[in-house]
Amino acid sequence: MSQEQAVNHPNSTSSKTGTFYFAYGSNLSAYQMSLRLRHSASSSEPVAIARLDSHAWIICERGYANVVALPESNAASDYNTVWGVLYNMHPVDEARLDMYEGHNQARNPTPEINPDPETQVVKQYLQGGWDYNKHYLPVTVTKWLKDPAEYGISMSSSHMVNGAAHEHTAGSHPPTTVRALVYVDEFRTTPGKIVPEYIGRMNRGIEESVKLGVPLSWVNNIMRPFIPEGIYVTEKGYVGTDEGYVEAEATETDDHLKENMLKDANWDGR
Repeated sequence: MSQEQAVNHPNSTSSKTGTFYFAYGSNLSAYQMSLRLRHSASSSEPVAIARLDSHAWIICERGYANVVALPESNAASDYNTVWGVLYNMHPVDEARLDMYEGHNQARNPTPEINPDPETQVVKQYLQGGWDYNKHYLPVTVTKWLKDPAEYGISMSSSHMVNGAAHEHTAGSHPPTTVRALVYVDEFRTTPGKIVPEYIGRMNRGIEESVKLGVPLSWVNNIMRPFIPEGIYVTEKGYVGTDEGYVEAEATETDDHLKENMLKDANWDGR
C-alpha cells in the first residue's frame, strides 16, 4: 500500500466527488495549482471562497504559511480568521499535493495513528516527520464559484430573508459550513520571516484570490506584514519544490531547475 493510500481517509471532507481542500498559502493561486496537479483539470479549479474560524494566519519560523488554532470565540476578527480558496481534488492529485506539502513517505515512513478519540475526526495520524499534517476542519463557504450540487452539497434554491423567500444564483448561496482538508504544521507555530522564494508565489496567490473574493482588507491586515508587495515570480511556471518546505531551503536555482523538469514531464500519477 502506498503512503498516499495509507493516509487517505475516505469521506473525510464534505465533497462526494473528491476532496475539498482549503488553500491559504501559495495555492491560493489556481495557476500554480494547475501546474502542480495534472491528473484532472478540475482539481485546480476554484470551487468557493471560504473562511476558517478560530485560527490565525502566519508565516511560521520556517518561512512558509501556516494556520494556528486559537480558542473558539464568538467575536470574529481578522486576527482569528483565515480566508482561503476551496478546491475539489481528484485522489491522484491529492497524493501529488501531499508531496508538495512534505506529507510523504520519505518524511514519515511509519505514520503513527492518532490515539486521541476526540481528535481523530480532525486528524487520523500524528504529524511525526511530515512538514504538514492533514487536518479535516469545518470552513464556512461565503461564496460558491461553482454549483455546490456538483459536489453533493444539498442546498435549498431559496432561503428566507426578512420573512420572504430569496432566490439565489449559483454564486449567491447563504454561508454554508463544509468539512475540508487543511494542511497544518503543528510544530512550527511561531511567526517568522518569509523565505525569498516564497514571496513572489504568495503575491501571485494574493492577486488571484482577491479577484475571486478573498477580502483585500484581511490581506492587508494579516498577510502584508509578512509579505512585501511588488515582488513577483521571475519565471511564470515556477511553483516551488515538490519535496516539502525543508528541501525548499536549498538554493533557489536548484528549486527552479527541479520545477522546470517537473513542468516538462508528463506526470500522470503512475
